[in-house]
Amino acid sequence: MSMNVSNSLSLRIYYNTYSKVVTGATRQSTPTGTLSFADTSALKNAIRKLQDYNFEESSDEQTQEKIRAFADTLNNTLQSAEKYAPNSSSVKHALSNIKNLNSQYASDLKKIGITVEKDGSVSVYESAAKNYKKSKFDDFFDKDSEYLNALYKEAKKINRRVDVRI
Repeated sequence: MSMNVSNSLSLRIYYNTYSKVVTGATRQSTPTGTLSFADTSALKNAIRKLQDYNFEESSDEQTQEKIRAFADTLNNTLQSAEKYAPNSSSVKHALSNIKNLNSQYASDLKKIGITVEKDGSVSVYESAAKNYKKSKFDDFFDKDSEYLNALYKEAKKINRRVDVRI
C-alpha cells in the first residue's frame, strides 16, 4: 500500500491534537497503538465533518482537498490497523470489514472519483472535483450513507480496541 499523503488543512482538522502524526518522521516514530488510535479518530472526524459539509457551495479546489484528505485518512487507518492487527483479533476483523466495505462500494466511490485498489486502499482522481457534479459529493457524503455509517462503526471498533501503549 504505497501512499502519497498531503498535509492539508482538512487533514490537520481531522487529526486535531494528533496532527503531528499525519506525515513524516513523527508518523514513523509513533507507537503503533497511538497511530492507529489517531488514524481512526481522524477517520471518524472526517466522516462526520464531510456529512455536514456543503459541497455545492465549495470551489473545485476545496472539494478536491476534502476528498483527498478523506482518502488519505482512510488509507492511514488501513495502514496503521494492518500493523496493529496481529495484536488484536477485533482490530483484524474490523480492518477486514473496512476492506470489504471499500470493495462492496467501489462502484459508488468511483462515481465521485475515488478508486478502490486491490489491497483495499483508495486513490482519488486528480480532477475529481472538476469532472463530477457537486451534487454527487453531497449525495455520497449524506448523513444516511450506509457506506459512511458502516465505515464509522468499524473505525470506532478499532479505536476502542487499540492500546496506545503498544
